[in-house]
Amino acid sequence: MTNNNDNNSNNSNNNNNNNNKISNILNEKIQSAFKDVLEYKGFSVDVFKSMKLNKIGYGYIEFEVTVTRELTNTLEGLHGGATATLMDGIGAFSYMCTQENQKELTFGVTVNMNINYITGATIGDKIIIKAQVEKLTKTLCFSKATVEKAEDGTLISTAQIIYKVPPKLYSKL
Repeated sequence: MTNNNDNNSNNSNNNNNNNNKISNILNEKIQSAFKDVLEYKGFSVDVFKSMKLNKIGYGYIEFEVTVTRELTNTLEGLHGGATATLMDGIGAFSYMCTQENQKELTFGVTVNMNINYITGATIGDKIIIKAQVEKLTKTLCFSKATVEKAEDGTLISTAQIIYKVPPKLYSKL
């Protein structure tokens, strides 16, 4: 995973009052957690392996990936399951971007995900996956995720995701 930007985000939809910055330590922990996900070789690794980190901030994260054959259906369009996996995984990382004072980072557990598929992408298209924490309580994290074409910003998909906030050290990643 490469990081093209510093730890600031210029996302105009961010309503966070922490001016969207995270410490370099949290930035490094999140990048390390992403590497751990790839090394785990679980379900998500095939979808995440070629992603590139574009932006990171408090409660916000953005990745870019080129649609490859492995991410498509038999019509050579971006598979809905791959899209859902991208948004769910990146949404979980947006939650991690709120854990500035945690010794170890934890993922939330998805309890609900509502997806709207708007248009498609095909092999070779570069897509941007963005996730933003909209609300965080003691037990739940509410995130919004989007997938759009990098070329022109065409919206491909949106999701509202709710994560159960785990007890401390719930996840070792």
